[in-house]
Amino acid sequence: MAEEFVPSPKFLERMKLFTDTVECKKTDRIPLAPMIMYLPIYLYGLTNVHDVMVNYANAEESFLRFHEEYQPDLSWGPQAVFPGPHLELLGCNYINMPGVQIPDPNAAFQVVDNEDGYMDAEEYLEFAEDPTGFVMRKILPRHYSALKPLEMIDFSTMIWQSGCYGMIPFAIPPVQEMFGKMAQAGGMMMQTAQAGGAIMGKLAGMGFPNACDGCFDSPFDVFNDTLRGFMNASMDMLEYPDEMLVAIKAMTKINNRKIRASFAQNPWQKTMVCYIHNGFDSFMSREQFETFYWPGLLEAVKTVIDCGGIPRLYIEDKYDMKLDIIARDLPANKCIVTLINCDVEKAKKLFNGKVCIDGGLNGVLLQHGTPEDVVKNVKEVVDVWAEGGGFILNADVSLDLAKEENLKALYYTARDYMNY
Repeated sequence: MAEEFVPSPKFLERMKLFTDTVECKKTDRIPLAPMIMYLPIYLYGLTNVHDVMVNYANAEESFLRFHEEYQPDLSWGPQAVFPGPHLELLGCNYINMPGVQIPDPNAAFQVVDNEDGYMDAEEYLEFAEDPTGFVMRKILPRHYSALKPLEMIDFSTMIWQSGCYGMIPFAIPPVQEMFGKMAQAGGMMMQTAQAGGAIMGKLAGMGFPNACDGCFDSPFDVFNDTLRGFMNASMDMLEYPDEMLVAIKAMTKINNRKIRASFAQNPWQKTMVCYIHNGFDSFMSREQFETFYWPGLLEAVKTVIDCGGIPRLYIEDKYDMKLDIIARDLPANKCIVTLINCDVEKAKKLFNGKVCIDGGLNGVLLQHGTPEDVVKNVKEVVDVWAEGGGFILNADVSLDLAKEENLKALYYTARDYMNY
């Protein structure tokens, strides 16, 4: 039986700083918690991205060393690295992986815009009628070559005596082989989860609360990212709006159920992150955002809060013409919004005292600038963004590459300058 986690005084201090900041209270200092992705892997060269995909435990030394050296206020682990072996085993066709399809073992993964793997626009209503069956019999066989035999199985018909005939496919060798691979893949994912959990547990033991205990989805983005694709979803808002809305409502129910189940299984978790990809101004109008995107996402946010969590919306581009919608509807003093490429003055007026904002730092400077550039940028950001409280210093990109001297300039300056 695992030992119960006993938080250290440093952990409790950082957690209080974090929660007070989310509640937009005036704190003694500003939290510093840049979102890192591959940065510790690249910075120290102790492993590579491919080897971390194979086994998350290979990232442990790098991530622990980074947090010990730089002392951020929140921890980030290797969650952004796709777990590789089970994807290879199942014949995944929507991810290109470093060291496999991509020759460089230290490259980032690539999501393949694979038209053959998407659902058709005419299938929105079929999805909404039976989401589980649709994903099992149509989406998984399209995404994974080893799961094609799922097309032969329909659990919805396995009722009473006649339903026993629905089990006949389980006797067919390709189906039996498929279930064997699924069990093997499940074992691989269990090892991945255990290795990732061990890293985050050690970071918590070192005094670092987790910046991301889990993720949730925008229902629209489930279709936009994986089920229909970016270009298809763009056109569907115009050509199949009614069918799309029915499917989004079905996905919203699934999404909320998934969030509640996650908190039921892991009641210790706190911060849930949603990377909202394609509601930004250059892609979606204000009317489309309020029709297709925001209602499902807002329901998810409220579900996270109802479960006792802190929802964090990481918006990946300009949302200037929708910031007032977000500020209007988000529950006060419960949420974090990471701002990328947005009008900061407008955001400050709308969110001040109600929603914690996160961001500001020019991440490109950490790779290509000088320490003097970084120091100047930190001070400028704090002066503009931090007034009144409710601000976490983060970069405007997820960090992969940075010069060591620039990282030191960031963290040292932040500790000296970021006091109210």
